[in-house]
Amino acid sequence: MTGLDASFLYMESPSVSMHTVNVMLMDVSQVPGGYSFTRIRRLFERRIHLVPLLRRRIVEVSGDLYHPVWIEDPTLDLSQHLRRAKLAPPGDRRALESLVGEILSTHMSRARPLWEITFVEGLEGNRVALICKVHHAVIDGAAMTTVLERVMTSERDDHDVAPPTSTWTAEPLPGARQLVLDALRDRLRSLSRLPRLLGRTARAGVQLLRRTPGHKLSLPFSGPRTAFNAPLTPRRSFATVDLPLADLLAIKTLTGCTLNDVVLGVAAGALRRFMDHHGEVHRRPLLASVPVATGGLEDGRLSGNKVSSLLVSLRTDVADPLTRLREIRALTEAAKDAHDHQVGGLLEQWSEYARPWLIRLFMDQVLPRLPRPPVNLVISNVRGARETQYLVGSALDSVYLGGPLLEQIGLNLTIWSYRDTVHLAAVGCPDTIPDPRLLLAECEHALAELVVAAQREGPGRGHPVMCHE
Repeated sequence: MTGLDASFLYMESPSVSMHTVNVMLMDVSQVPGGYSFTRIRRLFERRIHLVPLLRRRIVEVSGDLYHPVWIEDPTLDLSQHLRRAKLAPPGDRRALESLVGEILSTHMSRARPLWEITFVEGLEGNRVALICKVHHAVIDGAAMTTVLERVMTSERDDHDVAPPTSTWTAEPLPGARQLVLDALRDRLRSLSRLPRLLGRTARAGVQLLRRTPGHKLSLPFSGPRTAFNAPLTPRRSFATVDLPLADLLAIKTLTGCTLNDVVLGVAAGALRRFMDHHGEVHRRPLLASVPVATGGLEDGRLSGNKVSSLLVSLRTDVADPLTRLREIRALTEAAKDAHDHQVGGLLEQWSEYARPWLIRLFMDQVLPRLPRPPVNLVISNVRGARETQYLVGSALDSVYLGGPLLEQIGLNLTIWSYRDTVHLAAVGCPDTIPDPRLLLAECEHALAELVVAAQREGPGRGHPVMCHE
């Protein structure tokens, strides 16, 4: 296991669960032969070889000498991972979101592969929901996109897949002695690379200061403390909203921003309105951590993490929506430049030296006592398919992705664009942010506000720039 993957295990505590959730709503009204849970189970049995991560479990090294290892689970039992639930009438979205929150509120056993899927029946509109819960140590957003491409098709007909080219055999649990020897060997190798990494980090820091004006750098611990930057409990809440992609693209065209900038601008506007309603003063702008894939969406990964992060001020202290958006664009461009030329990849390399006891000490003892959180929230943006996808003849209606929370960072917003809609999900802790649905309702108002402002100004005015997605 890489240090970056292992870090997501080390971050866990009784109040912090480092799993992600993918909620897929399927229209089963036209499934040939009709929908059945048994049929879906058979599908997984036939196609599990397409997604190797479903068979892997972790084995920890005695004494935390080095990172855990992955093995092919010798006791894999799909009945422990595929579950079934039914909502009481009317089976609306609010009931589904409540169920997702309950599922997010529990840890997963590390004695088996770190994933589970709950098939939710009884939804209105003749739909079935798949709540896919996967530990972040297993997969990131870019790899999740590849997984969905593997198990779904762009045609309604359920063509069977080719059988595996080789017979799968489970691995026996490695012995403690072998684990210790391998851990010591890998640790010595990592230590031999440390001097070079120290030099690269120092050079990157110097170049970063030279290339980036100080006022365009967003620094950790520079955001304010808000209601959702408080100690967490194990409970989680989940909420969703749908936004028209056409509106975001129109703002992108009229302002010369990237689509990701527009997403951040909408989130910033919603957060400002949300804080206004709760009487919070905008002395300092909120600071967002924006995950970025370091391997690219085209690397074809089916597991693991290749991810870094941009720190971006959301300028929630600025009242005018277009001014706020332009400042976000400038800060994002500076952060991207710093990441691409100096910082990119350093997080992944330094994570190889992560020690479980050190991360747990920081998470449990240091982070809760800091005067300000390192960042206020996490905002992720994942691009999905542009055409309808199918699973066993069921049309994929919508997709919502939720990420984990960290101590003092009690809000995660994740955007998944699919077809002509942007599906936005919020994960929060109900003991710090009682109803994230209120925040997502503000996203609709913030988007409408930006559309009006951008149309009023029109193209070619303000500060146009060359843009890219």
